Amino acid sequence: MTQTAFVTGATGFLGRHLCQQLVQAGWHVTAMCRSIPEKALERVNYVQADLLNQQSLLDAIPQNTDQIFHVAADTNTWHKNNPRQTRTNIQGTENLINAAIANQAKAWLHVSSIATFGVDHHGMMNLNEGVEQEGLKSWVNYVKTKSQAEAMVKAKAQQLQAVVVNPTHIIGPDDQHNWIRLFKMMINDNLPTVPVGAGSFVDVRDVARGCILAAEKGHVGENYILGGHNLSFSEFIEQVSDAFDLKVTLRNKPMLLIKIAAKVKSMVASLTGKEPDLTAESLQLISHQYKTTSLKAQDQLGYQIRPFEDTLEDIKQNLIVRGILNV
Repeated sequence: MTQTAFVTGATGFLGRHLCQQLVQAGWHVTAMCRSIPEKALERVNYVQADLLNQQSLLDAIPQNTDQIFHVAADTNTWHKNNPRQTRTNIQGTENLINAAIANQAKAWLHVSSIATFGVDHHGMMNLNEGVEQEGLKSWVNYVKTKSQAEAMVKAKAQQLQAVVVNPTHIIGPDDQHNWIRLFKMMINDNLPTVPVGAGSFVDVRDVARGCILAAEKGHVGENYILGGHNLSFSEFIEQVSDAFDLKVTLRNKPMLLIKIAAKVKSMVASLTGKEPDLTAESLQLISHQYKTTSLKAQDQLGYQIRPFEDTLEDIKQNLIVRGILNV
């Protein structure tokens, strides 16, 4: 019997890859979006709805859907947009929960973030599912609201039959808005500084597959970290440079100077209304230092992490096809 899925955030980076893999695995996919994409995936049923419009969700979610995949989130890192982000990540999640229950959805896969473990620590953190999550204490609105949304889902885990995944830094081909900005700065050799942070870099296709595995095999109410390769930003930039055949000027500006720059940019942005390319919040996120293990996902779900060089080669070829990288 064909499994049915309802996917939020379906036109985003992860959501699109997830829909593609679900279709390939034989699922019948209903993909929620605010506007129908010009480049629609084949065999995906796109429906227009808004997380902040309860009725639109009730109309969009098919009755007795086997699996809700809640991927959508506002990833803003500028304080001016915090009210919008709070509404989307918290009220939007609550609306979706209510609609899922009303339409008798059978299970819920919640895409959270590694950030819910907290980004306000100093020094390296070694993260696994047993570490206490401290994201609710964070001053960064993205971290706090993602943590609140995750807590809401887990509070109704039994009713929703919910499983939570916590992806790390997601990279991969077809990226339009995320790490593509860093790659473009490296290609143009205008990287302002090497971030001091460290994290786990994971292929978007591995995360998409991990979401499906968690939906099929995950234990209700539990978290699964979907990580990849643990690297400092300097190591990450070095490996990307080698893979892309780039000569990147590595600048290492003092953190105090970068913090001042972030504050100035935010002040200017408050006058112009144009979102700055660096904020105190985004600086906090990229300065966070952590390592992860995905042993729980590997042991219980069969989650796999592809070689880092394979991911970089696929990103490189995608950037060449898109005319962003010249060789």
